[in-house]
Amino acid sequence: MLKILGGEFRSRLLQIPPGNETRPMGARTKAAVFNILRGWFSDANVLDLYAGVGTMGLEAASLGARRVVCVEQNRYIADYLRANVITLKCGDRVQVVQTDALGPGAVAAAPQPVDIAFIDPPFELMRSEEGRARVLAQIRALHAAMAPKSFVVLRSPEKPNPVADRVAGFDGPETHDYGAEQHVLLYAPQHA
Repeated sequence: MLKILGGEFRSRLLQIPPGNETRPMGARTKAAVFNILRGWFSDANVLDLYAGVGTMGLEAASLGARRVVCVEQNRYIADYLRANVITLKCGDRVQVVQTDALGPGAVAAAPQPVDIAFIDPPFELMRSEEGRARVLAQIRALHAAMAPKSFVVLRSPEKPNPVADRVAGFDGPETHDYGAEQHVLLYAPQHA
């Protein structure tokens, strides 16, 4: 059972598929991330890559985000995300885009300028060197879409490597560990 933690939709339940097809961020980790970014969601543009059923993007909408784009490639999971948007009656603020989160379509769909970007890729992707490199490259590709003062929030199942996880054009990662498979990396774009 997943629910919205705060704001307009506080305590509302999200529809989730049966089984373990999704692995949303744990409630404590999610609360910690939103506490770190407290005050950043009011009137914000938010991009949620690997959105799943909308755990992060819909929480941002609940906290006052002006526009949220949720990117989910899996049609079955995206249908649950769409149902959650309909149930919460937030379709005027939340758009579901069904495409590859690491493809150019995800960057093109981003609400600009992006104030907060959530990236929660499959654990298998983050555990492979090639997959991790693709995720970090997508962060780099988002640079031009990011607001001057903004953040990218990346979840990883692996302990971060402060050197290997750097992204050109961004400060960070600032790392926060919340237990096994709950590592959060924060990046902020550098602007000249």
